[in-house]
Amino acid sequence: MGVLRAILNSFNGGEISRRMWGRTDTAIYQIGLETCENFVPTVEGPIIKRPGFEYITPAAASASWLGQFRFNLTQDYVIEWSETKARFFTNGGRIETSPGVPYEITTPYAAADARRLCLQQSFDRLYLAHRNYPLAALTRTSALTFAHANLDTKNGPFLDQNVDETITVTADAVTGSVTLTATSAIFVVGHVGGLFRLEAKDFSTIPAWEVGIDGVTIGAKRRSDSKVYQAASAGRTGTTQPTHTVGTEWDGSSVGQDVNAKGPFGVQWTYLHDKYGVLRITAIGGGGTTATATVLRRLPDSLTSVASYRWTFGAFSIANGWPNLVTIWNGRMVLFKDFDVHGSVVGDYGGGQVNFQTLTAAGVSAPDLAFRRTLATEDPALWVVGDRKLIVGTASRELAVGAINSALAVSGDNIAAEPQSFYGSAAVFPVQIASATIFAQRGGRKLREVGYDFGRDRYLANNITVWCRHITKSGVIQFAFQKEPEELLFCVRADGQMAVHPHAPEQEIKGFARIVCGGGGKILSAVSITAADGINDELWALIERDGAKSIERMAAWRDDGDPIEDAFFVDAGITTMATGGQTHFTGATHLAGKAVAVLAGGAVVPGIKVAMDGSFDLPATSVPSIPYRLTVGLSFTATATTLRPELRQNGQTMQGMRQRLVKIVVRLLDTAGIRIGALNGTLDNLIDRPGSAPMDAPVPLFTGDTGKAVSGNWDRNGQATFVSDTPLPATILCAMPRVDVPAEDV
Repeated sequence: MGVLRAILNSFNGGEISRRMWGRTDTAIYQIGLETCENFVPTVEGPIIKRPGFEYITPAAASASWLGQFRFNLTQDYVIEWSETKARFFTNGGRIETSPGVPYEITTPYAAADARRLCLQQSFDRLYLAHRNYPLAALTRTSALTFAHANLDTKNGPFLDQNVDETITVTADAVTGSVTLTATSAIFVVGHVGGLFRLEAKDFSTIPAWEVGIDGVTIGAKRRSDSKVYQAASAGRTGTTQPTHTVGTEWDGSSVGQDVNAKGPFGVQWTYLHDKYGVLRITAIGGGGTTATATVLRRLPDSLTSVASYRWTFGAFSIANGWPNLVTIWNGRMVLFKDFDVHGSVVGDYGGGQVNFQTLTAAGVSAPDLAFRRTLATEDPALWVVGDRKLIVGTASRELAVGAINSALAVSGDNIAAEPQSFYGSAAVFPVQIASATIFAQRGGRKLREVGYDFGRDRYLANNITVWCRHITKSGVIQFAFQKEPEELLFCVRADGQMAVHPHAPEQEIKGFARIVCGGGGKILSAVSITAADGINDELWALIERDGAKSIERMAAWRDDGDPIEDAFFVDAGITTMATGGQTHFTGATHLAGKAVAVLAGGAVVPGIKVAMDGSFDLPATSVPSIPYRLTVGLSFTATATTLRPELRQNGQTMQGMRQRLVKIVVRLLDTAGIRIGALNGTLDNLIDRPGSAPMDAPVPLFTGDTGKAVSGNWDRNGQATFVSDTPLPATILCAMPRVDVPAEDV
């Protein structure tokens, strides 16, 4: 029999898949764990116990999702979406109209639809798109108030123009409220509220403007530059062709003579209209052959007498559907609906309206005008993010939408959609981290990191869960990223757990861990916002326990050397400063009837249960005589279990041999209240109170190496388990197990 020693000097491989438990030949095995629950692997290698969740307030009974509104770095908000309502949180609390009364606004969104709301921030507006609702904007009207309103589009966008010359439309007037009459039942109730464009059949009845036409009378009409003008003065036309689109202008001089002693000449021309007008439909009649509409852009005069087949409906309406994605890219608002991409006029999407004009008044396109592009793909777009190009995810492939000629701006004549990969995406909005985009592959299990590869001139999507396919079990439904103080990717799972990943591409960190809430809590949604200090990021979560929902905020990540009194390692927790000797507390109504974990002045107080009125009492012998910090909440357990050690003797592996874990030395940092033992064995306290420590003070945090004999059974595992189930910090730097192995396997 011999004793073999090993060292586990890094845990940032995180919790790896069971399918990897036999791959002792891989690098990930050397730094991986069988279980990493409520411990989080770090960039440097240790695992640290995750902070608890601080209780903020009850959530609405129908609350289903959290969103973010970022006005600026120090004014970041969490949005709680519920059934046709929205509430707001900032600076660590809920915005209220009076104490205990939440400020909320009415929205059209059902709670079940909130998770598919596509959000795009732009200064004081948050644009919202959902295929079941009109395009809208949530506007910050003050630091504590918001307003929701539908977002109007002007001059489009429109569907393809009708080509059936037998189906024509006329109007009974050219301005104001008009009646449209069609030769076929083209109108349906779902068109109400949508746009309609009607173009003149031709201008054959209107003479062209020319230089030197004499005898022009007031009221005479002429066409010029594909527009129609009406004479506001009499006389002879000048030499300046009318091209204006607003008001009245001269086509020459009204006084004096030219070098040939001719004149005076010139006529004033008032702009009337161009080839088409735009209307908004307000009502349907005549069995679908008539519609009442408000003129937004004056109709050509001929449309009252000459029917035209040149008509088209707006792209967005109840009948035609609404855009499901919105983003701002290259100075445009870009909307996605089904297979169509609609780009607005450059820079013209503010003020509650978005301009989708595709042609100039002369009927020609221009690079800065709106465009429409149809994606050549089997499935509609599920998500979009802006990068060097627009990266678009569908259920079958990932696309890059950008300029054909990169030297020119993106426009209707300079845009292409190129496939980048063919993995297919889940209907989960991705998260952008540094220069990468993380998205969930179809099924919500595999997470892929998209980055541009200059050598291959395309975006590559690598699987970052290849070593831990189980970590996304039940599917990922939401991403959140915390930049400061730790770089952590959070992935909310459909089953209420949350996967967490220290995302540091430069270190090639592969590890994932799982967060399981105390008290049987299920995380329904989570977002990361900037704290009031403008430096650190906060993770906010919507959590459900026993049928009740609450808004909670993950406590700040503990920094090395922080005092034990400030430790926050409970869920649904609250913290307060108590007076010296205070033993009675009230206000924990959300914990009524529950056994709780208590930290009083840094010391654990066991065996406390909250009364049904939210009060609880601590033993007088457990509280300091001076003012102290009290933290109380639901206990959670952090567990880490090592893999079977890869030990070698005489060049031969010990894998599969009978062995027994007899001792383990652990290197700790600022740790208290941790237990260790062999897998499925008895767990013993690793840290004992030092003899020099006063008995009326908390157990001091321990830093250094400490060992414990382990009563391991003979088996073929040799694994160790670390457990922290008290409201105290724990950081494991490395572990050095000692394993007995027999001379011969039996």
